[in-house]
Amino acid sequence: MNRMLASTMWILAALTVFAGCTAPGIGDPCIPESIPMGGFVGSEAYLETSSVQCRTRVCMVYQLDGIPFGGTDGTTTCRTDADLIANPDCASRDETDARVYCTCRCDAPPESSASLCDCTEGFACVEVINQPGAGLGIQGSYCVKDGTFNAEP
Repeated sequence: MNRMLASTMWILAALTVFAGCTAPGIGDPCIPESIPMGGFVGSEAYLETSSVQCRTRVCMVYQLDGIPFGGTDGTTTCRTDADLIANPDCASRDETDARVYCTCRCDAPPESSASLCDCTEGFACVEVINQPGAGLGIQGSYCVKDGTFNAEP
């Protein structure tokens, strides 16, 4: 009887854990560990592929011009409303929310053996890294928030 009860409890615990892991984490907030001096360039996309902040392990800065709200470039902090007013390099909270978030790779070159994901609602699979020198490990398309990918990265 105790053995059966223990088995049942273990199965229930496992189901609870698996049920709690269904959300992919696409769109979760993140701030990259490394921010270039003066911030990011609005015509580029930046991928941090080992982000511990993201369940997907990929934190993306997509065409953000400046320093994300909540981050620092080593000399400039953008963590308060006063910082936003005092420093033109600081991106607003809204701009940071729209362009800095966890993502995953949804398409890759045929020769890549990368695991791929499906983009969730509100995101589209957009080619972000297409330079041959970038390496197969990051080349391809990523889930990008709808309405933010009008310009080419």
